[in-house]
Amino acid sequence: MRQAPLVAFVATFGITLVTLSACSVKPTAMDDATIDQRASGDWQTAFGNQQPVTGPIDLNEAIARAIAYNMDNRLKLMEAVVANRNLSLSRWEMLPEIAASAGYNHRNKQHFASSEDVNGNQSLVQSTSLDKTYSTAGMELSWNVLDFGINYLSAKQAADGVMIAIERQRKLMHNVIMDVEYAFWMAAAAQRAEAQLPPLIEQTRRALEKSRESAERGLRQTEASLAYRRDLLDLMQQLLALQGDMHSAKMELASLMGLPPGTAFQVSAAPSDVLRSPFAEMSVLELEQYSLRNRPELLEEDYRERIAATEIRKACLQLLPGLELRTGYFYDDNSFLLYNDWAESSLRLTWDLLGTVVAGRDLVDYARDNERLGDVRRAALTVAVLTQVDLAYSHVKRAQLNHSYAVELADIDRQMASQSQARWQSSQGTELESIHAATQALLSAVQKDVSYADWRSANGRLSNAVGYQPEFYIDYRQPLEVIEQQVADMRTQSASMELLPIGGYNPEGVEKREAEIRADGQAAAHW
Repeated sequence: MRQAPLVAFVATFGITLVTLSACSVKPTAMDDATIDQRASGDWQTAFGNQQPVTGPIDLNEAIARAIAYNMDNRLKLMEAVVANRNLSLSRWEMLPEIAASAGYNHRNKQHFASSEDVNGNQSLVQSTSLDKTYSTAGMELSWNVLDFGINYLSAKQAADGVMIAIERQRKLMHNVIMDVEYAFWMAAAAQRAEAQLPPLIEQTRRALEKSRESAERGLRQTEASLAYRRDLLDLMQQLLALQGDMHSAKMELASLMGLPPGTAFQVSAAPSDVLRSPFAEMSVLELEQYSLRNRPELLEEDYRERIAATEIRKACLQLLPGLELRTGYFYDDNSFLLYNDWAESSLRLTWDLLGTVVAGRDLVDYARDNERLGDVRRAALTVAVLTQVDLAYSHVKRAQLNHSYAVELADIDRQMASQSQARWQSSQGTELESIHAATQALLSAVQKDVSYADWRSANGRLSNAVGYQPEFYIDYRQPLEVIEQQVADMRTQSASMELLPIGGYNPEGVEKREAEIRADGQAAAHW
């Protein structure tokens, strides 16, 4: 009896302590040290493990850096790693459950009890078969056959989910490499224009200042003088806009290559880096057939179809009864037991009759409708893919023609600028005419480079539309020099047809990429 107040006091104290602990939790703002640590860690993750730029970057190195360092590519790789980890977890769910247990029990009063017979009379004196204090332990293995079948199918779905993640990464690499090539040639155009832009902007600025000084002194107040200043201002705006576009082109290329912001670099557009395409000799029909086999989006839908078909089998399995097997070994140190340890096994069959009768048909029909939805979605995607191939093919032809005209126009404007400069120096022409002709020549030269970049981009867009990108299968974990050499080798072979069978969807290459991701373990370890 003397222990009752003590027990009540302990219980009251415990409840009070828990209550006070709950009341002490308050919103807390992030401190500066945590934010600084996060900012430093994010910067290190994004740019910490990169090979520095040591010289002019050619197209092969630009693509290699995008393969190794592009953050969007890293994100898709990490998503594939997570999908692979989910597959590993799914495999474990197929195993039987093994549960170990241990317990300690104590009561302050002895467990006495009596019994009654059918007439309500006490049949036994009060007795006990349980110690006041006793311990238990056990280990039990249980395995549900139905759950094993469902978990097995879920693991197959998770395996298809890994392949979907890889196809999404392949799609992203298609887009990244296409963008890198366009940005590279735009940056090359910017680099060529950088030498001509500052002197021309300075000449235009000086002419504009002279015009303003003349207007302030009242020397030239005619409509012609105002038109002269207006033309100068219009030329200045064009030059400044061009300067901004050129700067943006290099920033875009730096971002695609994963370089830290503000990194100074030069591009090296070698004359030998001519446009090579394996599709020059292929008809539109051949390109369409190639795209239907190799586009990542269509391959993703193929995997989704397998997932939907597996979901139907899972729905059918859920209609079956579940058979659960249990076996275990247990221990109880209760002194009243004759045997303190024993083995026990059981077999139990369960069947959700209500769920099977009421919801079973709807469950299966839902899974089948999802499969049919995938068929319709894939058909719609097929139409979109074929349309993209046709548009990309026609864009290549137009871009090639446009570039030929841009080359001719740039040559004409260059000759006119030279003649206008000569007339101005011999006092037979005006400075405005010379500046205008020089600006137009520069714009035409830049437009020639832009048209070439558009032509290269159009070919890249056609490769993207048909699902051709052999660079995807390069191991991204290799040193940058190795990746660069492999890119160079592939681009050298791209003019031939030998890479076509393996440059699109390549089962061996995709399985190799899955093995790389699985072996990587933690995808960020090498970055």
